[in-house]
Amino acid sequence: MKLFMWYFEQCDPKKCSGMALKRMGYLQTIPIKRKFNGVVLTPATNLMISKADAPILLENGVAVIDCSWVYFDQVKVRSVRQKERILPNLLAANPINYGKELKLSCAEALAAAYFCAGLEDEAREILSNFKWGPAFFAVNEYRLDRYRGCETGEEMKAREVEVLEELANEKQEQHDRGIEMPSSDSEDEDEQEYLQMLREKKKQ
Repeated sequence: MKLFMWYFEQCDPKKCSGMALKRMGYLQTIPIKRKFNGVVLTPATNLMISKADAPILLENGVAVIDCSWVYFDQVKVRSVRQKERILPNLLAANPINYGKELKLSCAEALAAAYFCAGLEDEAREILSNFKWGPAFFAVNEYRLDRYRGCETGEEMKAREVEVLEELANEKQEQHDRGIEMPSSDSEDEDEQEYLQMLREKKKQ
C-alpha cells in the first residue's frame, strides 16, 4: 500500500489516525509544494472513487489532506485534478465522530478509498491497526455492500443516491411503525438537503 498525507498541524498529532499510521510505517507525509500523482481525496470534486481507480492506487497510491474542511479553500496543495476523488456517503466509527456521516478520520478515508476501488484486503489491513477499526466495516456494512463493485465514478454516484434514498425510506417506515430513530431536526434538514443535492448531481 502507498498511503500519503498532507498534514497541516490543525489537530493533535497524538490523536490523528494519519500520524498514527505514519508512526507504524504505513504512511508518508508529503511536503505542501510536492506534486502528487496518486488519487487525492478531497471534497472539492464531483468525481467519486471506484474500481476504475484501482490501477492508480496500486501504482501511485492515495493521499488525504489532514485539515478541517471549514478551511479547505485556504489549503493549497499540488495534485493532478483529474485524479481528485470524493468518497461516497459513509459513517464514521472513530471515537470522536462515531456514527456521523462524512466525518471520517484519515485512516477511515484511506481504507474507504481502497475498499471502493475493490482492494478490500488492503482496506481491512489499514484499519486493523486501530481498536475501533473493525467497527467501521460493521456500521457501514449495508453501505459498503451496495458500493462494492461499482466500476466507474458515475456508477458509484448513482449508487450513493440509491443507498441514501433506501435508508431514508427505511427510516420513514420505522417512523410510521412507531420506531423512533434518534435524530435532531437540523440533522433531518441536512439529510434532505444532501439527498436533493445528490439527485441534482445525478441528473447532470
